[in-house]
Amino acid sequence: MKKKVLIIDDEPFLLKTLKDRLIIEGFEVITASDGESGLALIRSEKPDCVILDLMLPDVSGHQLCRLIKTDLTITAKIIMVTSKIDPADREISQQVGADAFTIKTTDHQAIISRVKEVLS
Repeated sequence: MKKKVLIIDDEPFLLKTLKDRLIIEGFEVITASDGESGLALIRSEKPDCVILDLMLPDVSGHQLCRLIKTDLTITAKIIMVTSKIDPADREISQQVGADAFTIKTTDHQAIISRVKEVLS
């Protein structure tokens, strides 16, 4: 059975290209462009892994991660991603319960590697 990955990011190009790459890697992929719709999809679709952008239009990735991790009905692994290079972001991500953290790159290999790592 394919593992299900939810990508929550407000960048349409990243959503499409990362989704395409993950599908090629054998994952089922769903997407959301903001935190509210992402949380609704987490609850309805029960993904195995969530790729969560740090900066969303309606809520911070850290706030959403904390909310997900305190909901005992949600078992998804959380990978925080950001285009900012700030060491504090990694620390805060760990504090709010993220299972992994990576920087966004155009080839997406770091994100795909993290997905495989947290789901193994």
